This record gives sequence, structure tokens and C-alpha cells, in this order.
Amino acid sequence: MRVSIALLLAATGALALPALADQGEPAPGAGPTPVPAATPKAPPAVAADAALDPEVKRVLDGIQGFYANATDLKAEFTQTYTYKVYGRKQVSGGKVFFKKPRMMRWDYKTPVSKVFVADGRTLWVYEPEENQAFKQDLAESQLPVALTFMSGEGQLADEFDARLMQSPSDVYTVELIPKRHAGDYQSLLLKVDRETFAVRSSTVVDPVGNTNQVVFDAVATNAGIADKAFEFSPPKGVRIITDPRQR
Repeated sequence: MRVSIALLLAATGALALPALADQGEPAPGAGPTPVPAATPKAPPAVAADAALDPEVKRVLDGIQGFYANATDLKAEFTQTYTYKVYGRKQVSGGKVFFKKPRMMRWDYKTPVSKVFVADGRTLWVYEPEENQAFKQDLAESQLPVALTFMSGEGQLADEFDARLMQSPSDVYTVELIPKRHAGDYQSLLLKVDRETFAVRSSTVVDPVGNTNQVVFDAVATNAGIADKAFEFSPPKGVRIITDPRQR
């Protein structure tokens, strides 16, 4: 198995969720399709903004503003992974928590229990049914890329070409295409609340057409989430697996 972290297109704003999967199909309860590691910075935001349609820019700025003003965020989520070739779906769900700087927690409740925790320094992926936990230094993982948006460091216009698509009257639908090659995914689709600019759902489309959708409900910001919520100590007897590069 490999531990790979991605941005959860939504709550962190940047775009993707944590993922733990084999090279083949994701295991039950696993996170969305991984996003590649950090790449060189794009040209200055001014240059990116200059090419944007004014309405697209307004929506992107609204999304950025919503998350820039949030010190923490919590929500319930439902994740649906659709396998294009097999014509079937896999549904999982639970609760997610974010806090600046660079802390997050995904508690998967269905179909199996699984926990992803980042405290700003270390990433843990705990699988109770397997009695094992993966440990990785945050600086050596892809997680910093995933959390830059929530931390106010990421700019959507720098990283993506964006366009608005037809939408219901209560949301904006934004398609984001990465400006640089991203081997694990080809596009991101955000459904954004027209009043608050909070991301209601995010969908990652991989190169073969599989989709990974995460829908957020009961979103609350600035709830005063304690730092201890992002602490993790593996239970006694749990097998701990570390990144070979960090041994």
C-alpha cells in the first residue's frame, strides 16, 4: 500500500481529499484520487487574473475569500467514487475538520472506520480494522500542497484555467483544469454556494474518466475547534508503518 494525500476540493478549498489506496481500485473507505506533489509556482497572480473572464474572477475571488476568513472549518461529507469501466459506485462518509495552520482530520464512519489526521507536523492514517497506522512527516508528504489554500497561501487562478458551467440557481459550477500536467487527475468541478461561496461539493475526474465526488453538509466555520482534536496516538498493539525515506 502507499499513502498519498490530495487536496480535497472543497473544505480546504484547494482541491482534494486524503487518499489511501493500492495501485488498483481504492479500498473501501479510501479517500479520493491523489493529486501530485508540489510543482513550481505559476506566474504572478496578476498575469493569471488578466486572462480571466470578470465573472469567473469574481467567483474565484469569492471562494478564496470564504476560506481566507475561516480559522477553522467542520462539515459532514459523503464521498462517491464512480468506476467508469465497471459501471459501479462506492460510497463512504463521515466528518471532516480543518484548522489553520495546516491541520486537518477526516473521520470515515462508513463503510469502514478510517482516520486521517495531520497536526501540522505529522500525518497519520489509522485503519482500525487492519490494526495498523501509517505515519509520515508532513514536510515529506503531499499534504502541504493540499493545505495551502486553507492556509491562505494558494491561488486558484495561478494553478488552474477556470470556466463557469450551467448551474442550478443556488450554486455556481466551476470547472478547473490544471495549468501543469497532473497525471492523477484531469479536471476538478466545484459547486459553490452563490451567497457564501462555500464549496458544497467537489468532483475529481481522473485520466480514464473515473470520478470522485465529495459533498459537504452542515458546514460551519470559526467554530473554535481545539488543537487537541488533531492529535493522534496509536492504540497499544497497533502496527505502525513509516515512510522508508524517513527511517
